[in-house]
Amino acid sequence: MEPILLGVLTAIAFVGGVLVTAVGPGGIFVVAALYGLTTLSEAVVAGTASVTFVGGSALGAAGYASSDDIDWALAVPIGVGGALGTQVGVALNAAVSRRLFGLLLGALLGVVGLTIVRSERGYLDRGGGSRGPDAGLGGPGAGVAPASLAGIAVFGTIGLAIGTAGGLFGIGGAALVPPALVLAGIPMIAALAATQVAVVFIASAAAISYALDGAIAVPLVFAVAGAYLVGAFGGWRLAKRVDPSRLTLALGLTLLGLVPVLVYRSLTL
Repeated sequence: MEPILLGVLTAIAFVGGVLVTAVGPGGIFVVAALYGLTTLSEAVVAGTASVTFVGGSALGAAGYASSDDIDWALAVPIGVGGALGTQVGVALNAAVSRRLFGLLLGALLGVVGLTIVRSERGYLDRGGGSRGPDAGLGGPGAGVAPASLAGIAVFGTIGLAIGTAGGLFGIGGAALVPPALVLAGIPMIAALAATQVAVVFIASAAAISYALDGAIAVPLVFAVAGAYLVGAFGGWRLAKRVDPSRLTLALGLTLLGLVPVLVYRSLTL
């Protein structure tokens, strides 16, 4: 691989690591870069990305655990459901072409980006100003105790669906868990903390499956994973010090901007 391309991928991985612990969605940029800037197969893209996310998420989980922000009753059902869903996603990955993979990834970026933009703009337009770390959107999940049978069923199902997407695309789930939880009424910091734990489950399960199939780009994965890990540490510190609302809005707009790029890249293969 050319040094310039390796440098670009490493830089994107660093930024993705910062974003994933600061605002949630971030690793999806790594997947988009591996797909759009290289000729790696869809399986190797997903496998390499999954390995990348394990270390960063474990570091993020350790950071949030040290500050006692993790609701384990919330995080574990999502993680276990996600690990199960990952196996479905890995099987689906084997059934799609590289072109279809890119189109589906573009659609996913569009959905996530639109969801983020709509929720953040709605909050700011209501004069919300700075969204505090304990602020949620008052959705249905706010009234469900995670440790109850209903809570385990609800959040386990959310994890199952997110894990399927995580296994298919190798996104780990960090792009999907925070929006889903915040829209369900879970406070922002609690959602981010639970995300780190869930992604450890999801990314580890996907990484093992793809590694067994030999679908990991070595030594590229070491450079990308290392940069992502460093970024994740910085992102956790950032999340504790700044208001994430406007940064999250910018992230959503960026995701929407990537959609036509991925679609064009897919259609010109």
